[in-house]
Amino acid sequence: MAFAPKACSLFLVVLLGVCIQLNGAQHVPGARCKCPGTIMHTQEIIDDFEIIEKTHYCDTTEIIVTLAEDGARRCLNPVGRKAMFFVNCWNRINKDDKQKKRCLKRKAE
Repeated sequence: MAFAPKACSLFLVVLLGVCIQLNGAQHVPGARCKCPGTIMHTQEIIDDFEIIEKTHYCDTTEIIVTLAEDGARRCLNPVGRKAMFFVNCWNRINKDDKQKKRCLKRKAE
């Protein structure tokens, strides 16, 4: 059973429209960030930190700290004083994971 040329053309147009809609729905700025919410600071001792640069999936720089007491991870607001300290220190050590402890030894207030 063969499709008529008009029916086949209509099917392809509908299929193309669906593909375009699915492709557009995948990119929602900020939807794939690891940090759904942030805090300005924490008084707890920080054991580790991670800086995630802006990507096409997430339009903000994310600063994730790991707390020494229980290993919980918290997201710092990028404009907060402590977050800016970590970003500046991270840039100063040229984004070298081996030197991250140097940033943790300094007092970040």
